[in-house]
Amino acid sequence: MSDDLRFVMSLVGEVAHIDTLRRFGLPDAVWRSAVRDGRIRRLRRGWYASPAADRDQCHAVRVHARIGCVSALARFGVWSGETSALHLQVARHAARLRPEAPPERNEASQVWHPKVPDRLRRELRVSTRSSPVVHWRNDADPVNALDWLVSARSALTEAIRCLDAEHAQAAVDSMIAERVLSRREVDRIVAAAPSRAGVRVDEFCSLLESGAESLFVRRLLRAGYVVRPQFELAGHGRFDGMIEGCVLYEVDGWAHHRSHERFYGDRDRTLVAQSFGVPVIRVSAQHVLRDWPTVAAAVARTVADARAVRATRSR
Repeated sequence: MSDDLRFVMSLVGEVAHIDTLRRFGLPDAVWRSAVRDGRIRRLRRGWYASPAADRDQCHAVRVHARIGCVSALARFGVWSGETSALHLQVARHAARLRPEAPPERNEASQVWHPKVPDRLRRELRVSTRSSPVVHWRNDADPVNALDWLVSARSALTEAIRCLDAEHAQAAVDSMIAERVLSRREVDRIVAAAPSRAGVRVDEFCSLLESGAESLFVRRLLRAGYVVRPQFELAGHGRFDGMIEGCVLYEVDGWAHHRSHERFYGDRDRTLVAQSFGVPVIRVSAQHVLRDWPTVAAAVARTVADARAVRATRSR
């Protein structure tokens, strides 16, 4: 593949329509030569993929759809719930979804939206091979869509209707915290959502830095706790937050301790907090998602004990 073609394919997410390649000024001879040499492949008439393109991208193009809804949110590095099904978006005017192509055997790593920063590039779930979930909707922001992926605005609009209320709220929080869309844009999307979606834009949205943290904090709020996200402990480092003014908390994702420095820093902050007599609740995303009763019991006991110690000290 020529350097120019490789660069353009990386800019558009490894899959593109011929019109897009032409808009970048690539002569037809360049991509035709690449197809003949096997450096890119033709998915269907007018559509091409680089060797880095993944199975779900190719599947979407072959059935005349785009990756959408929660599957698109994941490509933007935004919380997308727990489903592993592939969600596709098809224009309203389309007569029908095209017949499914044979299973794609490409095992390439899944492709992110090209503008997603490295800090958001966590592990993407591989979709199941069952039939995809199809949404018949025109893109809410076609100018910012890719050939194979809906826009962030369209993805969030559809996901709010598709996810349950708790995970939809986590997606809203994640979209704002990660600055994929502005708070004003998200506010407009939420305002237009059906009331049954149960989502809102509030003072917590920009403070909850992961989907698991959103679930953790909002569950505690519903249980009546006072929660203060992003708590700075006397110049000794920032914790994810404070519960009831007496218990610090940290919610760790799957890749939280990818470096020795990060591991040491977290333990250092915990020791400092304990030297001040402040207990720390540390839970993983898996605890939040899979064993909430245990998390809730641990929070209740730790807060109760911390209150008792505080009352004793005050006397």
